[in-house]
Amino acid sequence: MSFSRSNFPAPAELAASRVAWMAQIARPPLPPAVQTWMTWALGCRDAMPWLQLPAWREGAGNWLAMQRATDAEGLWSQTGEYRFGLDLKASTTGDLRWIDGAMADGWSPHWLVLTHGLDGDPLIGDMSRPEVPVLWKWHDEPHRAARPLFASLEELMAHVQAKAAKAPLVPRETRSSTIFYTVRLLELGPDPARVMLALRKIFTTLSVQELLKLKTRLPLTLLDDSVSALQKDRLVQHFGALGARVEVSERRL
Repeated sequence: MSFSRSNFPAPAELAASRVAWMAQIARPPLPPAVQTWMTWALGCRDAMPWLQLPAWREGAGNWLAMQRATDAEGLWSQTGEYRFGLDLKASTTGDLRWIDGAMADGWSPHWLVLTHGLDGDPLIGDMSRPEVPVLWKWHDEPHRAARPLFASLEELMAHVQAKAAKAPLVPRETRSSTIFYTVRLLELGPDPARVMLALRKIFTTLSVQELLKLKTRLPLTLLDDSVSALQKDRLVQHFGALGARVEVSERRL
């Protein structure tokens, strides 16, 4: 049975189901650096944290949402929202099933979502190392596209300034857009080497051998069913400038 607007699960039902699935997954212990992060985040509850890094997200805004960064339950809850995606094909109204990004899309079991931008782009801590390096990605990118931002969690905290300010409005496209964009790479064009280098910046966790295999998997999805017109335009312009042929499809609710 497919979902429609009339029978799609309520947010509370989705959250409860996702938490239940998350409970079945082994959680690595939180390292001391994350414990320090939670304590530090408590001081940001009455202010609006701002990441002082002009190049981050190419001007998309540096305000951070810290409401769930102050305790382990909140951190794991927001991590589950990124790691698990609803399996629309296997789910029914009485039996929701989830796809684990660690099995299907390059999410590491050691990753913890520390916080995120107000439009959903996450900052991810890699707990496989004691200093907890920080990664980031656009919220609608594949998990494997996460790239380094800071060498340690301590460095992230040093770049965040708490500002007493109202949260800015989330961009219109992420609040109420009913258009979903999919971008596919159809042909590499006359300069495939440059296109492959561009793909390497997206699929950062792939080995060279795995990256080369992408050439045989065209059309390749670069953006999947996303509300971000900004990211859609960025991909089209970038790959088009390299001579590649891309296709954009739109879906409306």
